[in-house]
Amino acid sequence: MKKIWVDYFVDNSFIVLLARIIIGLMFVIVGVGKIAHPAEFANEIANYQIIPNILINITAITLPWIELIAGILVIFGIKQKPSATIILLMLIVFTSGVAVAMAKGLNIDCGCYSQIASQQVGLPKILENTGLMILSIIIILTNNKKFILQSE
Repeated sequence: MKKIWVDYFVDNSFIVLLARIIIGLMFVIVGVGKIAHPAEFANEIANYQIIPNILINITAITLPWIELIAGILVIFGIKQKPSATIILLMLIVFTSGVAVAMAKGLNIDCGCYSQIASQQVGLPKILENTGLMILSIIIILTNNKKFILQSE
């Protein structure tokens, strides 16, 4: 029974396409928002109190570009498995950061959407990221070649 459900989601070309569009658009939109406001994003990163101060600015400058490029590649199905893997790894790191902030009792904006929208760290953010991780895993596991511009 488990195999049937996995096969349905992973091999269904429309579910995979929908997963790519959702993940890709989300990462493109948040990446562009952070690129446009690197100083604000650096402050949001600093609020987590996890990254050494010396790495905050370089993270605030490079991470949004990685989000943007990975999002575009996933949408168009260019190296979709490696791109979805990068997104999955980012989501794991982001979710871990939210969990650490919650454990520390920090009442901060997650910094996920930068200037676009505000969202506090907490269980809703962890659940949202978990859903995005599931969509990323569907993209990683699929062998479906429909609606892609470049195969692996």
